[in-house]
Amino acid sequence: MAADEQEKTEKATPKRREEARQKGQAVTSRELSSAFMILFSVLIFKNLGLDLMLEMRTGMAQAFSASAAEAITQARFSHLMRELMMKTLVMTLPVLFLTAFVGGFSVVVQHGVLFSTQALMPDWSRINPLSGFARIFSMESLMNAAKTLMKFLAIGGTAYFVMLEKLPAVLELSRMSPGEILNLSGEMIGSLVLRCGAVVAVIGVADYAFQWWSFEKKLRMSKQEIKEENKQTEGTPLIKSRIRNLQRETARKRMMADVPNADVVITNPTRLAIALSYKPATMAAPKVLAKGSGYVAEKIREVAREHGIPVIENKPVARSLFKSVEVGQPIPSGIYRAVAEILSYVYKLKGKRA
Repeated sequence: MAADEQEKTEKATPKRREEARQKGQAVTSRELSSAFMILFSVLIFKNLGLDLMLEMRTGMAQAFSASAAEAITQARFSHLMRELMMKTLVMTLPVLFLTAFVGGFSVVVQHGVLFSTQALMPDWSRINPLSGFARIFSMESLMNAAKTLMKFLAIGGTAYFVMLEKLPAVLELSRMSPGEILNLSGEMIGSLVLRCGAVVAVIGVADYAFQWWSFEKKLRMSKQEIKEENKQTEGTPLIKSRIRNLQRETARKRMMADVPNADVVITNPTRLAIALSYKPATMAAPKVLAKGSGYVAEKIREVAREHGIPVIENKPVARSLFKSVEVGQPIPSGIYRAVAEILSYVYKLKGKRA
């Protein structure tokens, strides 16, 4: 096992990463999502909390004043509480939806939109006692335990310092009016939640960095695994060679089919052969229809003779065209004059005007 881990030193390929996403595996930090939700909730209640409290107080006052003239029975009280709960739910529902949206958005920010049905499938290896024992004492479990302890200490310390800061005001509660007590309580709760959210955000950033490192480590591949993947995606060297040969043969057949359309074939005289075509109405310069050496050159000459195409020997021009021009491309300007002289001679042979 240790040897296998040491061998996995290569970064994961795009295919390996895509397979991991299909399994629902991605870098995610729950602490970072929690921090997003806590800070957003503080922002919402800081701006809308007072209005919500006033609306709730107004609703309660109206409900109790409307029922003041009637006797408060158990049924009447239950009906009154249901109405108040429904009004409270209606007022807070938009805030709850916004908070849930922020929680989902924080997950999407971390790893993008990810939907996988494979993650819902049962994993029977998790009920294996040996693998479960290994997970308990794994590096990830130790990190999670340290993270939980860190959160407990950080949030507890933050709450302690907030209470210590507000202690003089708390000691004066007996002299305050109910409104002042409510304001002080809201201020203390807001300050506590905001600072705890900031602490959780710092922990979340550190946790995301650790999750990214752990995820990348799990995805690492050995050189042998990369070779096997390349074989699966591209085929073995023998198959790739066979494919290249077929592609070359197909291109050669297509090229040979264009030779009957040539105006002249220039040779070296036996090793090289280049078929040229020039249509002044549609071409700015002569174009190479086919070229080859050895056996291919011989076939080009044979096709040319069968179709009555002149075969002209010109070693310098043949060499230059073979080296510098690909099939389907026009000839370079440096050999315009030499090719023009050859075409002029060919046209004279055919009785055409140059």
